[in-house]
Amino acid sequence: MPNCWVPSILFIKGTSNALDEVNEVSVEEMENLICQLPTVMKCAVSVNDWGAIEEIHVLTNLERNPKQIVRDVESALLARYHLKVDHKRISVAQIVPDEPTAESQAAWARVGRLKIYEYHLESDALNQTGMARVVFAWGESEAERVTGEWSGRYLPSQHHQIMAWAAVDAINRIPGLIGPIVLSECRTVTLANRTVVLVGLSQYDRRRRETLLVGAAEDRGDSHGASVRAVLDAVNRKVAPFIGLEDVHAKPY
Repeated sequence: MPNCWVPSILFIKGTSNALDEVNEVSVEEMENLICQLPTVMKCAVSVNDWGAIEEIHVLTNLERNPKQIVRDVESALLARYHLKVDHKRISVAQIVPDEPTAESQAAWARVGRLKIYEYHLESDALNQTGMARVVFAWGESEAERVTGEWSGRYLPSQHHQIMAWAAVDAINRIPGLIGPIVLSECRTVTLANRTVVLVGLSQYDRRRRETLLVGAAEDRGDSHGASVRAVLDAVNRKVAPFIGLEDVHAKPY
């Protein structure tokens, strides 16, 4: 591939008006850098006649959120080559792999059963906004944790759904999922005079069939935690088959 030279940001030295020399980087170098990012399978960088970036096309699997991939591309180019790229020029296409990768299998075999590490919900009644955060863990180290978040317009009556969305976001950040898990429904029911949170999660399996996962948890006076426990009930011991692992933890359900 011929080299196309792309100008980087010009930095001003101290308080003077002198400008640094323009760094030079080839299309091939940028593509090689982007392809080193997690879950990226292929990449194509398009430049105009002047060498400026027109578009960046990235092909990935479904293990990570497209917005996070875009941020990674921006950060990598800025950190390595001092290139600031508008996120609107970066497009991400995600495909379902025919078979799970060895890396994905190893990741889920290592994860096993998830546990709740922490969760909380912050709200601003004046502006009617909220932010939920859920952390799951499968070990003792920080590297063995995943964090999910939700933020936006918030009403107190929505706290079950908001905590469930944050919990699902955390699940989707674990490497190895064939397809993202989606919260289809979250509701409360009365069962034996107890309040129970029910969640329905949808996901595509390896054969591209939509599968429903159902979880339930009793509200023990901590309604925020009930939603998180319901999500865990839906996925624990039930997700491994979707990445091609034998579900060694599974019981009939």
